[in-house]
Amino acid sequence: MFEHGQIIVLLDPAEESAPAVEKAAQLAQISEASITLFSSGYDSALSSAHPHSENARDAYLSRMIDGLEALADVARNRNVKVATEAVWDKHAGTALLNYLQDNPADLVVKATHHQNVLQRTFFSQTDWELIRHCPVPLLLTKRTAWHDKIMITAAVDPVRTNDKPDFLDDHIIEYGQKLKKALNGQLQLLHVYDPTPLMIYLDQPAINSADVGEEIRQQHKDALDELASRAGIEPDNAKLEMGSPVQVIPDFLYEYDVDIVIMGAVSRSGIERWLLGHTAEKVLDRITVDILIAK
Repeated sequence: MFEHGQIIVLLDPAEESAPAVEKAAQLAQISEASITLFSSGYDSALSSAHPHSENARDAYLSRMIDGLEALADVARNRNVKVATEAVWDKHAGTALLNYLQDNPADLVVKATHHQNVLQRTFFSQTDWELIRHCPVPLLLTKRTAWHDKIMITAAVDPVRTNDKPDFLDDHIIEYGQKLKKALNGQLQLLHVYDPTPLMIYLDQPAINSADVGEEIRQQHKDALDELASRAGIEPDNAKLEMGSPVQVIPDFLYEYDVDIVIMGAVSRSGIERWLLGHTAEKVLDRITVDILIAK
């Protein structure tokens, strides 16, 4: 499944990271990949030019490595090869991006915090930096363990709104099929469309809004069916939902007890970052399941 055979787990002291390590280990074991547990640390008190500051920083990083080694046992219990890496940097996201420049990887895994009471996922500054800049697929995990039969949902947009490139849905589905095969799971497509803006402007006495609404629905259904057929996915596993994606996508994932949702990101020319699009970025913090950002 992985070209380089390498998964990197970014560990944040503020997050409960053991579930993320366990999920990375599950993927690594199946794919015969290795794992690197990566973390960064910084203490301004040790950043002076004092002759002993360098030794103090080395000791600081050494203690971090000890903590990573303790977590590494989670993966080693699955007979997965694990390395540990700690670097001196106050910005974890930047530290990882710099590390990736010289150390090719297939996947980055990071834990995120979800507060069920508020139905919100709290993305840190590091999370958003990786969402927008990480050059490889990014799996943001929650504390919930995967089911024995993993349900994977690929969020697609076959009508290609917001000038999304034609190939992005194929790219998302490709990742979904790889995960399905590796994890012996189930894969379904989800396309959510919102006809409200168009219907508002077409709300005139001379226009039958019911007919127009059905035409819009059929257009989206035909596009989704064609995409599913091209990917070899059964029609029953191609789900079409109407409404605001910000509301419908999280509700759908909860209703179907999904383990992983795959969303796509593209690089816009002239802007040095990956973009999911305004709607996707708004929906991310309402998703209660693991999220794979496919670049």
